[in-house]
Amino acid sequence: MASDFTGGPGFLAFVVTFSLVAAGVLLFRSLSKHLRKVRAQAARDAAARDEATGASSPAEGSSEGSGDGEGGEGRGDEVAGEPGDR
Repeated sequence: MASDFTGGPGFLAFVVTFSLVAAGVLLFRSLSKHLRKVRAQAARDAAARDEATGASSPAEGSSEGSGDGEGGEGRGDEVAGEPGDR
């Protein structure tokens, strides 16, 4: 019984696999960059909001000691700019 096997998947398969990995790495880096921008913008917005309100009392806006793990207000996660937000 003679085998006609001449090799593996070849150079084209290597190029396709390498291209997919490179595209994935670029997409992950882009996502990380955008997430850092969103996080930084949220921090700037929070600082501006605190500055505008004058941070009236530390106990009012503080999440320390509340124990609910949701920012101290017990309302869960909120998305900024939706109807019903304060």
